Amino acid sequence: MIKFFRHIRQSLIQENKMGKYFKYAIGEILLVVIGILIALQINNWNENRKDRAKEQTILKEIHSDFSKNLHDFYPVKQNQINTLESGEIVFRNIKKLHSPTSRDSVFRNVVNMFGGYPYHPSNGVVESLISSGEVNLIRNDTLRRLLVSWKDVLNDYAEEVVFDRNVWTNHIEPYVIKYGDFLTLASPKNKKLLTDTVFVNMLVRKQFFQKNIVQAIKGSHGLEHHLEEIVRLSQTE
Repeated sequence: MIKFFRHIRQSLIQENKMGKYFKYAIGEILLVVIGILIALQINNWNENRKDRAKEQTILKEIHSDFSKNLHDFYPVKQNQINTLESGEIVFRNIKKLHSPTSRDSVFRNVVNMFGGYPYHPSNGVVESLISSGEVNLIRNDTLRRLLVSWKDVLNDYAEEVVFDRNVWTNHIEPYVIKYGDFLTLASPKNKKLLTDTVFVNMLVRKQFFQKNIVQAIKGSHGLEHHLEEIVRLSQTE
């Protein structure tokens, strides 16, 4: 093909047809440019096709990972809510210990205040996507934003759990060991603890951190919202 075009140019020069030569040269240049543009378009189309195929693979991996994460999360969520509700029952009844019903309710529920349930989801897919930059292949802006912020949301929850467990490990448990009775729940020592201002104040702090945990779960930017939205938005047809 190149030899063919060269032959035409040489013929036009030899015949001294410079006007036609320049027109032909311009036409040849235009053909070359058009050919390059077509080749680039085809290459872009192929790259886009590969990106979309890769995106589908990524979405399936995300959906699989986070479906399991969500399944594992629900029991943790329920345990944390149960812990908070147990605390609410305790504080509704702790000033009515003269009533046998209230006293029994406090004894039953105060033990359930000391939960502290960690959550360890699978994060391999998300971390790999972010470190490799392949997260940018995901066209859904909302899903991409949720994945990028997932680690921060998870860390917020984990920090609240650590605060909560530290209150138990460093304050409440040693205090009960010293002044209470783990063996017999309704023992005189434990009854006295429930009227001990220091112990009750520690329970108040424990309940405060438990509320923060539940907020980190159920808030509009919390763990549950992220999990459910990531699962929903990563669903492929």
